[in-house]
Amino acid sequence: MDFTLSEQQIALQQSVRKFAQQELPAIAKQIEESDEPPGIELRKRYAELGYLGVNLDEKYGGAGMSHLDAVIVLEEIAKISIAVAFPIFESCFGPSLAIAHFGSDRLREKFLPRVCSGEIVVAVSMSEPNAGSALTDLTTQAQVESGRVIINGNKRWIGNSTHGDYIILWARNTETKKVQGFVVDLHSEGITKVKIEGKMALRSVQNGDLEFKDVFVPADAKLAKADDFATGANEILKASRINVAWAAVGASIGSYDACIKYVT
Repeated sequence: MDFTLSEQQIALQQSVRKFAQQELPAIAKQIEESDEPPGIELRKRYAELGYLGVNLDEKYGGAGMSHLDAVIVLEEIAKISIAVAFPIFESCFGPSLAIAHFGSDRLREKFLPRVCSGEIVVAVSMSEPNAGSALTDLTTQAQVESGRVIINGNKRWIGNSTHGDYIILWARNTETKKVQGFVVDLHSEGITKVKIEGKMALRSVQNGDLEFKDVFVPADAKLAKADDFATGANEILKASRINVAWAAVGASIGSYDACIKYVT
């Protein structure tokens, strides 16, 4: 297998690196010191440069490029700080991939252009107090009725839940007992958010506990092509976890470069 980057990918890498080194250090410092998430101004700047939704279809506002192109952008920005790289990850992988792969045309048209423009933040809601990596143990319930879904349960360690606009909620269908995905408005009545304080790292990615009490979601907010854990949440985990590792690689390279600069 040939791992050599193409000329276009090298050019992309160099342009992102130049932007990141020139514009992001001061922003990253401010974010990390304030424990606040990246604001809409930074997301809009990323959108202007085409860094949001790099691998999403152009008809939804993405760049129509490959997953490799997306991780090139992610890695270069993570070299400065994962604090400023997280919007790239969430627009290219995680929640955005869930909508792109499993959502209806209506959901794609409604949400993906707004993610790619930097207008909204969409997060992922999987983990629970008693179900971390073992997502087959999820207990949050989704009761499907005519025209709507009623959500009840608790989620824990949900990144960007305190300030995001929507989440991809993975819950257990009370009728089929299968884990399915739903796009949920975080401003819906019945949702209680509690920020988790005192994190050792990634404080800009504000994690929180979420409680759902009779939260009503439209039936068409279901990710139609994610019928169960195997075809839905598990596929997103497989696609996303390796790309989280790319961000860690970028942060590691950035740390190494900073050390070399300091001692020479």
